[in-house]
Amino acid sequence: MQTYCIGCHGPKKQKGDFRVDELKIAANAADAENWQLVLDNLHLGEMPPEKEKQSQPAEVELVTTWIQSEIKRAAQALGGQKSEVVLRRLNRFEYENTIEDLFDVRGDYAIGFPEDATSGGFNNNGAALGLSAEQINQYLRAADFILNRAIVTKPKPETVKVSFTLHDIEAVNARRMAEREAYEKKNNIKRTEAELKQLERMKAAGGRAAPYYPKHGEDALIPMQYLKPDTNGFYFVREPGWYRYKVIAYPVRNDGAPMRLEVSHGTGRQEDVPTVVDIIQLTEAQPKESEFRVYLQPGRRIALRMIDGVNWMPGSKVAESTSPAIAIKKIEMEGPMIEQWPPRGHQAMFGKQEIANIDEAAVPQLLRDFAPKLFRRPVESSVVDEFVAFYQERLKEVSALDAFKLTVKAMMTSPLFLFHYEPATKVDDFALANRLSYFFWCSMPDDELLALAAKGSLANPAELKKQMTRLLADAKSQRFLQDFTGQWLQINKVGEMRPDKNLYPEYDDLLERAMVQETEMFIREMLINDLSLTNLIDSNWTMLNDRLAKHYGIAGVQGNEFRKVALDKTRTVRGGLLAQASILSITSNGTTTSPVVRGVWILNHLLGTPPPPPPPDVPPIEPDIRGASTIQEQLDKHRDIAQCAACHRKIDPYGIALENFDVIGGWRDTYRSLIQNGRSPRPQLSEGKAVSADDELPKLGRFATFMDFRTLLGKSEHLVFRNVAEQLATYALGRSLGFADREDIDHIVKTTRENGGGLKTMITALVQSPLFKRP
Repeated sequence: MQTYCIGCHGPKKQKGDFRVDELKIAANAADAENWQLVLDNLHLGEMPPEKEKQSQPAEVELVTTWIQSEIKRAAQALGGQKSEVVLRRLNRFEYENTIEDLFDVRGDYAIGFPEDATSGGFNNNGAALGLSAEQINQYLRAADFILNRAIVTKPKPETVKVSFTLHDIEAVNARRMAEREAYEKKNNIKRTEAELKQLERMKAAGGRAAPYYPKHGEDALIPMQYLKPDTNGFYFVREPGWYRYKVIAYPVRNDGAPMRLEVSHGTGRQEDVPTVVDIIQLTEAQPKESEFRVYLQPGRRIALRMIDGVNWMPGSKVAESTSPAIAIKKIEMEGPMIEQWPPRGHQAMFGKQEIANIDEAAVPQLLRDFAPKLFRRPVESSVVDEFVAFYQERLKEVSALDAFKLTVKAMMTSPLFLFHYEPATKVDDFALANRLSYFFWCSMPDDELLALAAKGSLANPAELKKQMTRLLADAKSQRFLQDFTGQWLQINKVGEMRPDKNLYPEYDDLLERAMVQETEMFIREMLINDLSLTNLIDSNWTMLNDRLAKHYGIAGVQGNEFRKVALDKTRTVRGGLLAQASILSITSNGTTTSPVVRGVWILNHLLGTPPPPPPPDVPPIEPDIRGASTIQEQLDKHRDIAQCAACHRKIDPYGIALENFDVIGGWRDTYRSLIQNGRSPRPQLSEGKAVSADDELPKLGRFATFMDFRTLLGKSEHLVFRNVAEQLATYALGRSLGFADREDIDHIVKTTRENGGGLKTMITALVQSPLFKRP
């Protein structure tokens, strides 16, 4: 320490405002955290700096072993994480999932909730989840919506089934237009000039007063992309719930090329973005039956859209068109599909009894039975008595049912529901059940978990592993995969900075969707088959559909469905996270790539070694980069500035290694640029400067290509393992990790690497570790 550290971090000089000679390791948590920082920098080789006298490996091992033992002693002396937040609020995602699983209610009731803040990279971190007066008001409004939907006071809705064709849609549209014209004529209503022009355009479509769907035998064609036949006019959705939708379709005039048919649902209003259900791919000229189960809110309709083919053509030419089209043989819709009556939410509160004449005397018992379901654990009688007293007071003012609703509304704004309640001194079995379910389902525990908790057997390691396996095998684990992956890797930001259409005309919504799906399904494949975390750095496989495979230049992938594809590493650079378009997209700004942003992303999200923030006493500067002709030359000038050099030498190489990937993750050898052609109002694409992707990784060596870089990065796989363990633990526990957690993280990483390095192995080690069971 005297030889290598005190000179820069001692009484005479404190670089980075950091001094080591006065740190008392077991005096307070802040000092212990700083000793952990010293340990991390020694492990990473960050200290001593490259230009200073370097220590020998044997010296480093001696001092790091000593620091580790002292940190362990400090953890025991300081009692662990006493300063950490234990009580954390349900975030919006958890709240909505909990409502869905308990009450079977979905809707936009949470649209006004304040946005959940993030801490430690996740929005389920208790340190960031405050509770404002406005949020309480939103919870009260949401409770009204939820209870009005959950409690049924009317007969069971009839399940209705309808079938129709495009000819039927055309006939309905024509009839409606004729009825409107007759009404206007009878009441002497004059249309505006714009309305008259629109009517003429519609009538011009084959001489009909409706959009024209040309006949194809007994069927009808969708000849253009902008024609979007929907269920409006044949099935008006009045009840929220699940609906079955089926379409029988086939391509026409496609010459063997695949044709895509998008299924979506929405309000039909121009300003509303529809929700895509799926994309059907049609190649063979034989009718293909596709069926979907869709949850619909009242007033929504299901629509079809042909993705490929003609955007627009004059109405008079529609019947004569020889362009590819899609023939629709039949459409069916059925619903609401009712699996149980009364619905699940009603039964949670009342059982199967009718409530037209609610028994006032029975309500106290109903509240006693419902409270443990809502609060996710046994509830003391004194707590329930307060709600019973509240109900009896309301009964003096309103009906028995309204008094019951007001009481449950009060319960739904209680901390016992809104927060992850745990005993202060220990994690009991019910707290463990909640930790498991909110980790893997982002929602409340089910009956099986709560029953095991009541028996006191959930903490048994064998039972814990069994339940973890069960929860991950359930369809609800997709919530965890999407939420954790989206926040950890930041792919939930894909599409926020949409690429310049002039520079990247090939980018569309389908490619954007496929980018996200690749990464989500990549992590899912690693979890299901317990594949090694080294796949995050490089892999000989990835998840592709035909749209993304085409973007990557990988042949032999047909169909819109994603599947695991083996990669020929002699023909493609793909494999691992850093070659995935989602990651490359979010680290760009839509027009240009930024090695600094990409370098910071790798250090933060893959290696878990974030660069330090700029010193607060250094004002922002504008480096003199005039005359620089490439990004690499610009960054070289940053490194020549003393205030910038230390960080940029650490960050830039990681980003420069990815320079052959463009804004949307395509491979490039030259930069794209735009030139103005005098004959066209739109700028034209042109080739710019050649891309250079060579640099030197600190402590690891030089690289000339992305492939060389990825090989060097493999030497840092131990950092990837540790980072994933820390990310999973932070997400699972809803708090940031501290020095007292390091020993457990070390053990999780060691166990994982000794047992094949699989993602599922790591999650199992986390769930069975003392870290997961500690208050």
